[in-house]
Amino acid sequence: MLTRLIYLIIFIVGITLGASSTYLYFHDNSEQRPDTHELIEKILKYSNIPISADNNACEGKAVKTVGSVVASLLELNKMNKVNMLTYGCFGNSCTVSVSSCQPWQDSECSSRFLKFNVDSSNEIKPNTFSCFDMP
Repeated sequence: MLTRLIYLIIFIVGITLGASSTYLYFHDNSEQRPDTHELIEKILKYSNIPISADNNACEGKAVKTVGSVVASLLELNKMNKVNMLTYGCFGNSCTVSVSSCQPWQDSECSSRFLKFNVDSSNEIKPNTFSCFDMP
């Protein structure tokens, strides 16, 4: 009887710790980085720039300008309970993306990317914007 009680207590403590750590992980990561607004503002200066058909592989509602792609990214992000909007640069290539993939999912999720290049002074090259979806 005593061993069952100990196992029950350990089980309840495990569930409590697991639920708490999952909650903290998702809500701590939902905060936007402080320079997110600056990046979005920088990109939105080019909101009227059209994305050529060669550089547009986004599905669904037509996204033909940089502004419409940013709007779709923000709209897709709003569908999630946590902030899934990410961005970063590697070399001269930068991306802003949103994903519907949760950590426990390995299928039936997708991501949308807005990719662009920057010059040596970190200014956006307006003719390099592209949009693509990853299944």
